[in-house]
Amino acid sequence: MDPISILAIVFAVVSILSAAIIEGTSLGSLMAPTAFMIITGGTLGATATCYSIEELVKLLSTLPRVMKKPSCTAVEIYAAFGEMATLARREGLLVLEHHPIKVNSPLLKRGIRLLVDGVESGALKDILIEQILTEEQKMKVQSGILQTAGGFAPTMGIIGTVLGLVMVLGNLENSEELGPAIAVAFLATLYGISSANILFLPLSKKMAYVSKIEAQLGLMIVEGVLSIQAGDNPRMVQEKLMSLIDESKWSLLQAPQADAKK
Repeated sequence: MDPISILAIVFAVVSILSAAIIEGTSLGSLMAPTAFMIITGGTLGATATCYSIEELVKLLSTLPRVMKKPSCTAVEIYAAFGEMATLARREGLLVLEHHPIKVNSPLLKRGIRLLVDGVESGALKDILIEQILTEEQKMKVQSGILQTAGGFAPTMGIIGTVLGLVMVLGNLENSEELGPAIAVAFLATLYGISSANILFLPLSKKMAYVSKIEAQLGLMIVEGVLSIQAGDNPRMVQEKLMSLIDESKWSLLQAPQADAKK
């Protein structure tokens, strides 16, 4: 679990509520079930209109990935390819068929399977790249759903506020209740803006970021598989992968090699 997203959202909510309390606002006065219904139902309905039910269901399974650490890291991929390249050069490509892959990556497992099956390099590259692009497009759509919800939520808040003000203006004879009634009416706008800028839009950005990281790791895997297929020596395989890794992490790449020599 990567707690940063959850902690950041909680921190934002706590900061806003703490500021409200410091200013003398009662938390009970910020509760408005009807405003919550307008924001939730209106945003969900408007967003669902823009997408298919299949995409909305996929979002439920994709969203948890935002809260998790990547299934593998660049350092792990680097180390795994060094080991596989050494094994393939010593015993041949077929030995990789039964070699346990230490990296949790469906793309890598598929690439090794195609490699062992003798798929031509051009076709192998096309297949793996297409899988990366397909997954990237899927994440882009899921990110777009959250971004769409983030766009509708503030508008639904304004609608809720207008409805509340209509009720208030229709009952002007009770002047003592005008202040509290207007305050409740504006809670819909508060809910809409808050949900968009604390929840929907940040999660959309995080999903796009996760998609970018996964695509970069995927390109590393493709490069590694093609390099092994070309018969490059283990050192050359890893040198090619290094060009796809942030230079600040190069020091970490020596650790797996050091451990292997012990």
